[in-house]
Amino acid sequence: MRLLIGAAAALLVLVVGAFIAVSLVDWDRHLATLAAKVKEETGRELRVAGPVEVGLLPPRVIADGVSFGNAAWGSRPEMVKAQRAEASLALLPLLAGRFTLRIDLVTPDVLLERNAAGEGNWELARRPPRAADVPRTDGSAPPVDLDRVRITKATIAYRSGRTGKTRRLLVDQGLVRPKGLSGREITLKAALDGVPVELVALTDRPPIEVLARRETLGVKLEAKTAGARVAADGRIGFPASGAALDMMVSADVSDAASIARIAGVTLPALPPLTLTGRLSAAKKVYQAEALELALGRSSASGRLAVDLNGARAKLTGELAARTIDVTELRGRRGSKAADAGAGGDDARVFSRTPLPLAALNALDADVGVRVARLVVTPELLLEDAQGRLALERGRLALRPLAMRIGGGDAKLVGTFDVSSGKSATLDATLTGSGIELGKMMAALGRSDDVAGGRTELAASLRGSGGSMAALAGDLDGHAKIVVRSARVKGGALDRLGGDVFVQLANAVNPARQTDPYTEIQCAVVNVPVRDGVVVVDRTVAVETPKVGVAMAGTVNLGTERLDLSVRPQAKQGVGVGLGSLANLAKLEGTLKQPKVGIDMKGAAGTAAQVGIGVMTGGLSILAKGLFDKATMDAPCETALRGGASAAAAGDRPAPKADAPSSGGGIGGFFERLFK
Repeated sequence: MRLLIGAAAALLVLVVGAFIAVSLVDWDRHLATLAAKVKEETGRELRVAGPVEVGLLPPRVIADGVSFGNAAWGSRPEMVKAQRAEASLALLPLLAGRFTLRIDLVTPDVLLERNAAGEGNWELARRPPRAADVPRTDGSAPPVDLDRVRITKATIAYRSGRTGKTRRLLVDQGLVRPKGLSGREITLKAALDGVPVELVALTDRPPIEVLARRETLGVKLEAKTAGARVAADGRIGFPASGAALDMMVSADVSDAASIARIAGVTLPALPPLTLTGRLSAAKKVYQAEALELALGRSSASGRLAVDLNGARAKLTGELAARTIDVTELRGRRGSKAADAGAGGDDARVFSRTPLPLAALNALDADVGVRVARLVVTPELLLEDAQGRLALERGRLALRPLAMRIGGGDAKLVGTFDVSSGKSATLDATLTGSGIELGKMMAALGRSDDVAGGRTELAASLRGSGGSMAALAGDLDGHAKIVVRSARVKGGALDRLGGDVFVQLANAVNPARQTDPYTEIQCAVVNVPVRDGVVVVDRTVAVETPKVGVAMAGTVNLGTERLDLSVRPQAKQGVGVGLGSLANLAKLEGTLKQPKVGIDMKGAAGTAAQVGIGVMTGGLSILAKGLFDKATMDAPCETALRGGASAAAAGDRPAPKADAPSSGGGIGGFFERLFK
């Protein structure tokens, strides 16, 4: 008993003595010493503006007005500041030689930023270590555990010195607390750039202790935000060889636009998304396997891997899609008012936004792609598309992309080179044969719209530029599309081109307003492209049993201006319903906002004298002979022969378009062409 009383008295004396010692310590002097040490080690100022409170039960330090200095080039003096900071140690673990920390931060404000040169303000200038600084130890450090952390009303901002943009995470409350025998529960309620985010995570062991030992940590987490939920379950670690990861992940996104805002990207309204897969990482190789993605009507699966061991990161993988519906993935189009806005890209088809040249130069890639059904537009379906995308040092090559279109075969081969880092160079060739428009529309579930329509196509284009607009304005090459013997429902034509197309079609063929179907004997597009200008020298034409139509003029892809003359002519012996046939129609305006002008008074000769030779960059034809007799008797024949070369034939009688096929005339020409 005397021993117990003596021990208790000794402990009491020690505690009272400790309290007296603590009360007599000049903490301001010690803080000054600590601040000087921090300044020496990092070059930054550590300040405590308010009073400092030190306690023993439990051991704790409370400080008001704490701040840590920013880099010399920073946008404000402090990188970190907090209204109040408290750190304490749990007593029982301390008696066993373990440091169990409890931290409470009130209104912390953290600014992370990079300057224009890419330097981060968190990169501290450390002085070289001295021999006297090296602590003598047996190689083992006391274990440290973060038992509880509470963060209230925090602001964490990131500012880019290159773009000047700042992103902010506003934390209403963040909490780390014990869960189970040795695990931790982490909760967070915050808003990233105005988008609310909630996070709940469970770990199987104390995170700080486990990760400091370079062991793996079991983690189960769920994150929610407006219109989205992401879950993950697995293990994570940071050994010396690089991050280690093995987790099953899943995501359900009903509002992709909100999620995109978190990433700083603007997206149109998209259909709901679901994603599942396994993420793993070992020895600087990150893999996504067993991927399953569904986005509205589109779905895909496959695997991807990124290898960071070389001088350049390399992406490899195989992706297969059952269906990709581009019409749905574009999202809802903007309003007419927005599209008609002056200036900006809303009034353009080709965007002036700089292409992501740096992103394509950042890594190499070799990815195989297979798509069973690719719906490009409501009228264009690609089937069994497959090819490889190879990216090496900024040069993207398509090797090649083969596909089926309407029962025929097509192939796209090309390169997209951004290795210069200043602009992109495109060189692409597209060929197709045996295509039938009726079969393609039937596969789209619209078999009544089109019947027949045997089609051949060939296009070769080259150009360079730093944006899609600049690239379009620099294109050179040639495009040729030939369609024969198609029966098209009237409403299908209207859907194809919208209001402007309806006006133009009614002007050049009034009979289509009463005929339920339009019989197209031939349709030809055979145009060169020079410095971004599509030159139409009677090389776009359409023939029906009642009307022949020829076009001349230009489409400037750089300025997106249209200047096309459209000349219809009724065929001999056909006059019923064509009394209001225009002598000349003009298609003007822009690609985004075209408009139709109709000449109903026979002023075709005057309207044709628009300086077509100058407008098309020196086209060697006479405006008065633009729509001569040879052209209008057989517009498809003229278009196929290149327009200007056909003009050399003068007024030589041309074969009738509706003559029986006997190896000559239009019918014979098509037979020879498509054999």
